[in-house]
Amino acid sequence: MKKGWLLMIIVLLLCGCEKDKSVVSYITTDKGLVSINYPVTNINVLDDKISAYVNRTYFEFKNMKSDKTPELNISYTYKEINSEVINVSLKSEIITDKTINKIKTFTYNKSNDKFLTMEDVVDDLGGLDYEIKKELLEKYQDADMDYLSNVSYDYFTIDDENLTLYFNPAEIKSKHDELIYLDIPLDSLKLLIDIDKQADNDTYLSIKKRNVSLDDKVVALTFDDGPSKYTDKILNILKKYNACGTFFLIGNKVEFYSDVLKRMLEEGSEIGNHSYDHKLLTRLSKEDFQEEINKTQEAIKKVTGFTPTLFRPTYGGYTNVLKSYTDLKFVLWDVDSRDWQVKSKDKILNNILPNVKSGSIVLMHDNHKYALDALEDILVNLKEQGYKFVTVSELLELKKLRESE
Repeated sequence: MKKGWLLMIIVLLLCGCEKDKSVVSYITTDKGLVSINYPVTNINVLDDKISAYVNRTYFEFKNMKSDKTPELNISYTYKEINSEVINVSLKSEIITDKTINKIKTFTYNKSNDKFLTMEDVVDDLGGLDYEIKKELLEKYQDADMDYLSNVSYDYFTIDDENLTLYFNPAEIKSKHDELIYLDIPLDSLKLLIDIDKQADNDTYLSIKKRNVSLDDKVVALTFDDGPSKYTDKILNILKKYNACGTFFLIGNKVEFYSDVLKRMLEEGSEIGNHSYDHKLLTRLSKEDFQEEINKTQEAIKKVTGFTPTLFRPTYGGYTNVLKSYTDLKFVLWDVDSRDWQVKSKDKILNNILPNVKSGSIVLMHDNHKYALDALEDILVNLKEQGYKFVTVSELLELKKLRESE
């Protein structure tokens, strides 16, 4: 009975009571490094399967023992293939004394309440079977041919150009730790469903500049781990007080909240890069680190036309070597709200207000409601103290001017 209640608590913790289509974001350092992001679609049967997978993976992680700080990353892709068909993939990476990568995908047809298989998507899959296995063996030469002969095509995603097949490493007895995949160009396939291709985005937005003098008291409010269902409400409050923020975004959420990104820039806030999957960057190779950065840059530019120049490292962890791998400016903070930990408006205010000075960069998060609850009081109090609110880029520019005097 206790196990059943514990599972229900975790489900509620991770899923919450969602009403609108949104992304659940659960990021913590309480018990290891945990970054979980996944979509809530408002399709009950699909959401149940997604949350069940997330919970199984989370429990698997919590029961593992490790000599080093354990890390769990769950990220997603979400694609509306057409007006009826949705494709969701969930990638999980568990790092303990070894690394485990897994993937789970769901392709759901709203019109007939059916989960689609590859046979529902691709005509004459049998005819492709030989070519797929041949390519797998060429790409992963350590694969076991006996295992490969019985391999299934359960996990797949679709974008505007490719059908991507995924295979968990154990499935073909490969010694690779990373997920195994093949991209098959859509123009080489006869598909049984229509693909709605996204039109190119020609909207180019830039940040509105504020009039700030060298003598002004300034502070930059920053928000990590979004966007989320709370970000619009944060923007409402910023707009009410003629203030702005700098939002360090997780790349895999960008397309889901494209309208929110456009609003950020239109109303004078700034967008920064916070990696694509919120992994601990100091464990990544140069290539993997650059992929985390570049995928986020591309996602933001695709939606807004704006290219970020700022980067905030996940968990605040970085090295000078990592900094040398990108031209982006690394940005930390000097005032930490610890909103994710204290979960109290009064405690957040106490962590921020006594510690702000001119030139401060304040760390908050917009993937939960704690910072939202405290934001109006923060703005009112700092305005009464004579502070002006600027983006991080404006603050850094002002700092340079002051130093050059």
